[in-house]
Amino acid sequence: MIDMDPKTAKHQEERLKRHKQQLKQKLAELFQIDSPDLDFGVYRIMNQKRDEITRFMDKDLIEAVDAEFGKYDKESRTQIASELKELEQTIRNTYGDDALDVNGLKEEYRKAAKGKELHEKWQHLRRDAEEASMSDLQKAEIFAHLEEFFSRYYKDGDFLSLRRYAANEKYAVPYNGEEVLLHWANKDQYYIKTDRFLKGHGFDVGSYRVLFEVVQVEGQSNGNGKGRYFVLAGDDAVTYDEEKRLLTARFAQVPLSDDDLLSRFPPGAGRQKPNQDDIVAGLVAEVLQGHGIPKGLIDALQTNERDTDRNPRLYKHVMSFTKENTSDFFIHKDLGGFLRQELDFYIKNEVFRLDDLGTENEVAVERYVKRAKVLKSIAHRIIDFLAQLEDFQKTLWEKKKFVIRTGYCMTLDHVPEEFYPEILANERQLAEWLSLYGIGEAKGGQKTLAGDRVDEAFLQSHPYLVIDTAFFDKDFTDRLLEHLQHPDGTPVEDLDEAIGGLMIKSENWQALNLLQERYREQVKCIYIDPPYNTGNDEFIYRDNYQHSSWLSMMGDRLQLSKPLMHNSSTIWISNDDNENFEIINLLYGVFGEKNFFSEIIVRANSRGQTYKPIAKTHEYVSVFTKKDDEAEFFELEKSGVSDDLNMSDEIGNFNIRELRNRNPKFGKHNRPNLFYPVYVNPNIYDHDGFHPVYLSKEKDYCVEVLPLNSEGMESCWRWGKEKLSRNTSENPLRSNIVAKQKRTGEFGIYEKYRKTTYKPKSIWTENEFLTETGTIEIGNIGLGTLFSFPKPSSLIMQCVALSSKEGEVVLDYFAGSGTTAHAVLNLQKEDDSNRPYILVEIGDYFDSVIIPRIEKVMFSSNWKDGKPQDTDGQSHIFKYMELEQYEDTLNNIEFLDRDGHVQATIFGMSDYMLRYFLDVETRESPCRLNVDRLATPFAYTLRVRRDVGFDHVPVDEDGFREVTVDLVETFNYLLGLHVRRRVVRHQGGLIYRIVHGVLPDGKAVTIVWRNSPKNPVGHEQVLEADAAFITDEILREFPDTGVLYVNGHCFAPRATPLEPEFKKRMGA
Repeated sequence: MIDMDPKTAKHQEERLKRHKQQLKQKLAELFQIDSPDLDFGVYRIMNQKRDEITRFMDKDLIEAVDAEFGKYDKESRTQIASELKELEQTIRNTYGDDALDVNGLKEEYRKAAKGKELHEKWQHLRRDAEEASMSDLQKAEIFAHLEEFFSRYYKDGDFLSLRRYAANEKYAVPYNGEEVLLHWANKDQYYIKTDRFLKGHGFDVGSYRVLFEVVQVEGQSNGNGKGRYFVLAGDDAVTYDEEKRLLTARFAQVPLSDDDLLSRFPPGAGRQKPNQDDIVAGLVAEVLQGHGIPKGLIDALQTNERDTDRNPRLYKHVMSFTKENTSDFFIHKDLGGFLRQELDFYIKNEVFRLDDLGTENEVAVERYVKRAKVLKSIAHRIIDFLAQLEDFQKTLWEKKKFVIRTGYCMTLDHVPEEFYPEILANERQLAEWLSLYGIGEAKGGQKTLAGDRVDEAFLQSHPYLVIDTAFFDKDFTDRLLEHLQHPDGTPVEDLDEAIGGLMIKSENWQALNLLQERYREQVKCIYIDPPYNTGNDEFIYRDNYQHSSWLSMMGDRLQLSKPLMHNSSTIWISNDDNENFEIINLLYGVFGEKNFFSEIIVRANSRGQTYKPIAKTHEYVSVFTKKDDEAEFFELEKSGVSDDLNMSDEIGNFNIRELRNRNPKFGKHNRPNLFYPVYVNPNIYDHDGFHPVYLSKEKDYCVEVLPLNSEGMESCWRWGKEKLSRNTSENPLRSNIVAKQKRTGEFGIYEKYRKTTYKPKSIWTENEFLTETGTIEIGNIGLGTLFSFPKPSSLIMQCVALSSKEGEVVLDYFAGSGTTAHAVLNLQKEDDSNRPYILVEIGDYFDSVIIPRIEKVMFSSNWKDGKPQDTDGQSHIFKYMELEQYEDTLNNIEFLDRDGHVQATIFGMSDYMLRYFLDVETRESPCRLNVDRLATPFAYTLRVRRDVGFDHVPVDEDGFREVTVDLVETFNYLLGLHVRRRVVRHQGGLIYRIVHGVLPDGKAVTIVWRNSPKNPVGHEQVLEADAAFITDEILREFPDTGVLYVNGHCFAPRATPLEPEFKKRMGA
């Protein structure tokens, strides 16, 4: 080895140590274990194995790096020694055994050119041998490359798909020869963040517990340039429970103008406007002023948790909490493939530095290769580790989610009268009627529909009162669903057919994912009004990635909704200038350019946005078809059309217009196929003087008529022969083409025009489409203060009417205030149609706005000041559900107890740590379907953070509620089951919940749910009775059963265990 002065050696050693530490810090960030006190989301998962992962970074990885260095050192030395030995033998063969000394070829042999060449080669190899072992400088360089590479693609908790093809911030876009390509930074990632499902945040401080809660959320932006910020929710926002040693801080997210922000959070030195650090510092100060907080806890919150922390504990957690709830998160769809490809680019451009070849900066190729091999080997192991973590998160995101709440709302005409006494005895339902309709309130200034009492007679006289099964127990709901009736009193024999609407409270990707089997190729019309991405609306995005985040969010949801669409279906998307360019190009990519149908301009604002140089008054509705050659569109009904159709025959009303094309540009010369004779029967005519016509001259059809204009010039008909032939009849009262004699005595040929519809234009300017109309509409219903700027129902009615008809499904997965359901019900009342609808919405106004709105519309179509003006409602049933969310999945990961043994090498760590502990050790988590727990299916639970809809479930100290999962509904949707009947039976003290329906392939299936012994041994008699009941009673009730699914152990001969099918379809 070449000697190195001590100062240089120390400098290289310190540099190596520094780069090692920087890499470890970056890996701690990548593996998300740099916050051991955070217990939400993926932090909670990784902290379960924090010790093992820390050892991987601190010991195993470093040892593996050293091993790789040693491996390539040895290879280099071996190769060089072999070359040197071979060269020395050549020298001895040429000049003799004594030609070499310690300095190489002896002086006397170097004078000749051959000797000089051999000597220089010998010196070069000896120098390479001395430098073959990798120095600390080179090792530091490898660590620096690793830290630099992973830093390029990771920011604030996400890997960003920024494909680089060179140094200095140059990027590459994957391109496969398309004419036009739309690409964005997060294209390869799932957008999983939604601020409509804001989360709490808890952490421990010694024996104390600190909990941040979100207690109020602004649904839509109030506009006017206000941003949204977290603030403490009122004067009592900070409380301390001495018994539980629990500090709770309640936050609300509210819009603040720049002036409001400045007055509440003073900016730091040198800043005119507060930044995020200033806002967090202000929130920390407000929390610490809470009443009754022990000094020991205050002191702990104001100190750094670790020596390496830059900020005190409370500051760090408030920053984390606000970032978690105001930033988007992504999950990469193929992180391993992406990073491995990028690593190859990195090595070519940053390690080999091809630009240096042929210059004075060129380094020996062998040294390039050695560094590249070491770097690639180590990087691949880190990538494998990271990819397995990301893939695990992707699995949890993509798995079908459980139904955790199910309810039904229906008008009383669907409820048999024997249920009326229970309804009248239910104080919660009566209170709801008072809240919704004013029924039961005292007579006074405002209209009330209640008399002195609400009794059975009152219920009978108000068939459109709506009951909500949320106010009743499970037994009532089970009995009601089994005995539902149609408005005419006949029993409902097809439950799904009778249900006119489905509302799902969920992040929309998860809802669409669950609906795939049940509604595949069944949706005829999709209308969505996604966030416009103005920067002030409900869409939250990462700094500098506003459009990219929005495109990722929209792209995946459009792709997932496409399989639900019938080939003849259309999708209508409201948008504005902020994302119009992006959405059109995105739709081209999803549906294809040929399936573009129209870009409709809607006058949405009568005054215009006057704060802009040009007062913008319009928005867009972009319309695409799934398959242009199969798309089906309808026209709109004309108003006052009956006055125009003033004649009638056996078919209906009509008017006449001349069949001859009156446009002088067309005639026999350029439309020869439309110039032909028509023959009239002059002997037969009806009461209006119309004669039948025929295409060929016959005995009775003897008068020839040609399409000649008034000057006798050859014109042409508007119809071809085939179409004319289809519309003629010997009876003029049943013919659409007839002849009538003119005053001149000649016959004219006429079309009976019956059309009562028209094609809409692409600019919609009617006042009924103004946004303020939607505001007035929801205000009249009494919900205006709860939701701002809803779309008017008239706009969506027109979209739905143009693209669907009776029995065809309408879907809206950005449901907002529920205007689409309102529009469908208005259409149902207007044209006596029945279009099933599906709404998806994540916001808590699902319960506070959407459900009450539709309950009100069902009861009455005429509202003012929140009061119904009549009871002219309509018969209707809708089902609502709430789904488990991704955050719930993360919070319900459970780890099996193992012996703690982990293999000590990086190779074992990769295989064991993530393949084993993330997959096998979490496989029995309730969120991944613990099949053992299906033995008691009505007691299957998840821990979730919810308030609305679950107020009957107690809350633990961490803000969680243990809620019962609706396994019955979940399995129905996983199968894609069209449910015909749901019944409950009893046998041997057990409750049997039975579902009968039809699978997508047309096969009839019966599903039986009941408690089952976990071990059949010792329970044979019970299981034999169970089998007999299923075979003799249940299958006899449903004789067309093709497949019988039963949970748990079952001795019935035809029973198929449902657990494997459930597990497979859930993708858990």
